[in-house]
Amino acid sequence: MLGELKEDEIQQLLKSNSIGRLGCTDGEHVYITPINYRLEDDSVLCYSLEGHKIDMMRKHPQVCFEVDHINGPDHWRSVIADGVYEEITDMAELNEIRPHYTEYMLRKKVSLTAMPKSENMEEIPVKPLPEQVFYRIRLHKLSGRFETGIF
Repeated sequence: MLGELKEDEIQQLLKSNSIGRLGCTDGEHVYITPINYRLEDDSVLCYSLEGHKIDMMRKHPQVCFEVDHINGPDHWRSVIADGVYEEITDMAELNEIRPHYTEYMLRKKVSLTAMPKSENMEEIPVKPLPEQVFYRIRLHKLSGRFETGIF
């Protein structure tokens, strides 16, 4: 059976997950990527390293955000929301949220497989990480759907 999620079910799905998908555009192409997030009132708080996605959202802040829980092809729940990208630049706010995202987690996002293999780790050149960007997606127009597998 297909159906629509109620508002409380939508909020529960958003609260119970920490990985969603972000859709953004450069005005010509659409880019969809998984992101880590933390729900905060009417928005999701996220971080990234400088790059393609951040460049796109700075130019085109209208985005789409999606979260789902899938138990199988006929048993799932999904939430989709229109949203607006908002970069966090206030130092007081950044100092408050930064501890939630440790340097370890940020470095873990950079693929270690791209580094040359070496017996002596001191020989591996360490490139500086791109700048960290903390941002929120202000969510509006949320909708949710589900399928239970029951006909």
